[in-house]
Amino acid sequence: MRAAIFLLLTMLATASSLHAHGMRTAYLELSESSEGAVLGTWRVTVPAPGVAPRLGDGCKPIGDAPRAVAGEPQTVALRCDGGLGGRRIVVDGLGPVLTEAVVRVLRSDGAVLSHVLTPDAPAWIVPTAQSWLGVGRDYVRLGVQHILTGVDHLLFLLGLVLYVRRPRYVFVTESAFTISHSVSYSATALGWVRVYAPAAEACIALSLILVALDVGDPDAQRQSSWQGPLIALVFGLVHGLGFAGALSEVGLPDHAVASALVGFGIGVEIGQVAFLVAVMLGLFLLSRLAPQKLVALSGSYLVGVTGTYWFLQRLWICFA
Repeated sequence: MRAAIFLLLTMLATASSLHAHGMRTAYLELSESSEGAVLGTWRVTVPAPGVAPRLGDGCKPIGDAPRAVAGEPQTVALRCDGGLGGRRIVVDGLGPVLTEAVVRVLRSDGAVLSHVLTPDAPAWIVPTAQSWLGVGRDYVRLGVQHILTGVDHLLFLLGLVLYVRRPRYVFVTESAFTISHSVSYSATALGWVRVYAPAAEACIALSLILVALDVGDPDAQRQSSWQGPLIALVFGLVHGLGFAGALSEVGLPDHAVASALVGFGIGVEIGQVAFLVAVMLGLFLLSRLAPQKLVALSGSYLVGVTGTYWFLQRLWICFA
């Protein structure tokens, strides 16, 4: 009980510094006209001095270069001799502050190309056409990063593990979660479903509270193998709306929509499985040091307190 109280106080002290969907991303969109003019839009999610795009020789700005102001898109007109095909695009300064840059190129013929730049690979040569395999590979990387930096999704998975407990049913439950959120994020990303983003985020936080209550209930019937998958199936639809937010920021390439959606889903699945394996290993080690009930109770406080803070915060945003 002392450990649970300590954990509760720790979460209350640090909750304000936690953010769901902690992607620290820059976005560069280049729209090409038939006359060789290019309109560039540059946006960053957090302040990052020293992070800036560079198009190399042959592209001259018309006016001032874009500045990295958090949350505020900056536009610049460029004149690129010969167009953007075959041109090398670099984003300097990627690292611990901004971990990636998403580049979208809107070609004059209507094609949409996209690529994700990272600190290890900060440059991209714009192809004349991008294969579906290349698009899928980029979106796999994006899916992995999104799930591993989406703290609310990870806490929900932690709650499911604490609720289900048995490894066999953990992965059955995870599969139900994957199927469910894949349906909702695909439908939203394709424009078939439209939701108010702050309301969806509040519902995701509410799902943490509800699963934490089940974990902390000593009378919960965890022996029923269908309960965990059912919870994951229902709340996965809500969490998929959060995944759709990441895709809406990046956009889907017109020529490879299916490849992008499948690649993103594979990336999310890879990240989920890696997290679950780490959690189950950690819980196995903790079970040798502390009673299982104490571990479950502490986990329920971790998930529940954080979810409550986020729920109130996001509910305020909905009605502000």
